[in-house]
Amino acid sequence: MSAGAATIQTGTYRLSNHPDANQDPPPYGIRWDELSDVTAGNDVFTISFDEPGTNMLMTYDGSSLHIFGTGFGGRDVGTGYAADSFLGFYQIDFTFSVGVGLAPGDDDLIVIAPTGSNTGTITLPDATVVSIFDKETTGLGTPGSTFRFGDEDNDLGHRGFAGLSGWGWIEILGAENPSATRDFLFTAVLVPTPGATGLLGVAGLALLRRRRR
Repeated sequence: MSAGAATIQTGTYRLSNHPDANQDPPPYGIRWDELSDVTAGNDVFTISFDEPGTNMLMTYDGSSLHIFGTGFGGRDVGTGYAADSFLGFYQIDFTFSVGVGLAPGDDDLIVIAPTGSNTGTITLPDATVVSIFDKETTGLGTPGSTFRFGDEDNDLGHRGFAGLSGWGWIEILGAENPSATRDFLFTAVLVPTPGATGLLGVAGLALLRRRRR
């Protein structure tokens, strides 16, 4: 590990949009093509982690990664979102508990597990709950991996961002589409304690309210 490497610690991370997202603008931390089949073409959906009212977090306890909180977005139509029923706040709740470990020869975290080993949900603005799961890819540099968190093997960062990033592939249960882009792509900053406690409380309350609907 080089002197400039970003060391991954256990704790709570505040998540933000990645500056090198392919469909930016609008900026985002998650892209879910064909989250819903609205038009005859490819419907791109993106979710921002930095709009007012959002609070996206990730906790790492040494063996699992939990990505959760509130994002804002909808159907991406170029420089903004379509003014339809998909525009609004989304609740994300996803846990990587299978296959989490150090990337071979590096200090990044990587998830090496068969497709579908890790699961979660995304709740749409109309309260529809969509089940999602992780997907194996060769794009992380390690065969059989689904997600990576860190700053790459060279410690220079992922896609031009010189800090910690999270990136990986997701599928929608019952609506699998191998040609659709569906992935996490975000940046992360460790939240010092006790500040993390307050953020966790806000994010947890939002998820609880959504589940009670």
